[in-house]
Amino acid sequence: MPENKLENALKNSNSIYLRRHGENPVPWQTWGEDAFRLAKELKRPVFLSSGYASCHWCRVMEQESFSDPETARILAEKFVPIKLDKDEYPDIDKKYQFYLQSTGEAGGWPLTVFMTPDKEPFFAGTYYPLKPSANKPSFKALLNGISKVYKETPEETEKVIKVREDFLKSFYEIKEPPVLTREEKEKYQTGEFKKIFDREFGGLREGAKFPNIPAMTYLAGHTGDPEILKFLILTADKLCTSAISDHLFGGFFRYTADRKWMRPHFEKMLTDNAQIPSFLLKMYDITENRTYLMTAKKALDYVINNLMTDFGLLNSVDADSPNAKGLLSEGYFYKVTDRDFTALTEGELKNFPNEAGVENGIIWLKSPEYIKVAAIQPTLEKVSRRAASVKTPPASDNKILSGPNFMFCSALLDCFETSGEDWYLDQASALFGKMRSVVMDGPSVYRGSYGGEIIEHKVLEDHVYCLETAVKFFDITKEKEFLSLARAVSSEIERIFVKDELPYLDSEKTILDSFDDDKPNPMGLYLYLRTVYENLFDSPSGDNFKAFARDRTMRFPTGHPTMMRAKL
Repeated sequence: MPENKLENALKNSNSIYLRRHGENPVPWQTWGEDAFRLAKELKRPVFLSSGYASCHWCRVMEQESFSDPETARILAEKFVPIKLDKDEYPDIDKKYQFYLQSTGEAGGWPLTVFMTPDKEPFFAGTYYPLKPSANKPSFKALLNGISKVYKETPEETEKVIKVREDFLKSFYEIKEPPVLTREEKEKYQTGEFKKIFDREFGGLREGAKFPNIPAMTYLAGHTGDPEILKFLILTADKLCTSAISDHLFGGFFRYTADRKWMRPHFEKMLTDNAQIPSFLLKMYDITENRTYLMTAKKALDYVINNLMTDFGLLNSVDADSPNAKGLLSEGYFYKVTDRDFTALTEGELKNFPNEAGVENGIIWLKSPEYIKVAAIQPTLEKVSRRAASVKTPPASDNKILSGPNFMFCSALLDCFETSGEDWYLDQASALFGKMRSVVMDGPSVYRGSYGGEIIEHKVLEDHVYCLETAVKFFDITKEKEFLSLARAVSSEIERIFVKDELPYLDSEKTILDSFDDDKPNPMGLYLYLRTVYENLFDSPSGDNFKAFARDRTMRFPTGHPTMMRAKL
């Protein structure tokens, strides 16, 4: 392709996220070998931008830099720009997120990566502004600087790549862990988590608050420790009462930007709204606080009522929605004003401040006590109906992803086991049936679909979450069909993703990652399932896999809560 004929290739994409960038003046290419061959022909670096439909800062960077003609010109003349929907290729995104994190920076989206035509990264970041700020250069200045270094001092790029290669070799080397009893090991591992407890407000660390459910699930297995139990109750209380919970419509927002859980980032993800209910159900089993059960059910019901399609559950809901002027505004749909309280009686208005508060337009509850939380629900329902009647709700993504759908199936099964309500088992069975008919070819799982049109990519995550759900169904129903499916999916994982006993994220077996992030790492979850349900499978996990896991969980315990659940 001639140098001056690069064109935007995203206009006809199924992905809303990619299609949105199809209107940019940037000549975006799609992820694939054609783009990298083009980079080799043109002797240019590749610029990779990865994000997803409901990502607020992805939208900001798209509106600022990627819609800017001058930025587009620089990208067209000096790079081969690739736009990636990270939901379609979570393995690729994970690979380069890890590169960014290995440089000492926090990961996130939009992910910004510069790499060679051989896919070797040499610089990465996240959001960059159109104009310089106190903390970051302008995106145009970054592009010009990267291009200059790549062309004029290629040895600097090679040096960075060599450092990365050496780091990866050392990082994945299995070291001999200290010889400890199981009790000593667990005391050390839980002790590492205790160092990052926020004992005043719950959650981990003292900055922005993410639910961190993989860590909470691991810690929920150690509630014999009063210190851990107290921390988990505090965190569960915050999840149920603070602004991370959507008290009007149900479900949970992605995270809060503050330590006190009061300034939510308003996007809603299917994975969060599967995991948080499952954790709250565990906490209900432990404490018998019915607020946890009620909040979990409210979130599950929200997802079923708002995200269900004929082909499965949609993946996410935008943070932004149209304001009174028709302009997109973050969180506008969820923020209440005085007019939203006009539907209340005088008594309800008088009682509202006793049970709930409003801060920056967001409702929060004052107590996790079940009687008080239950009493305020009819009032909240009236406010939500009034708010919804005068506002346009945020848009949903159009993709149905396999792994998150299976994860939600598992949450429904958890709710059935805890509540005893058959409706949740029926919903889980119906959803599992949809997924098997649409995205599965025997035991093999495709990434997902757009209204039934398959995303023909396969990753470890989807297979492992499917395996977990099949095992849960067998546990509950004792139907041998689910056992047969679990064994078949496990064999498929071994065939497609395993090399030298280690499961890789991708079918090419090149991306090895074991760290939990906002959800359980599939490698860790696979080890847990194969260990706990070892009698269900034809062969145990190999010694090399177990040695790798022992090394990871001792060197980086807070990064591997799911893997630690295997108790090796």
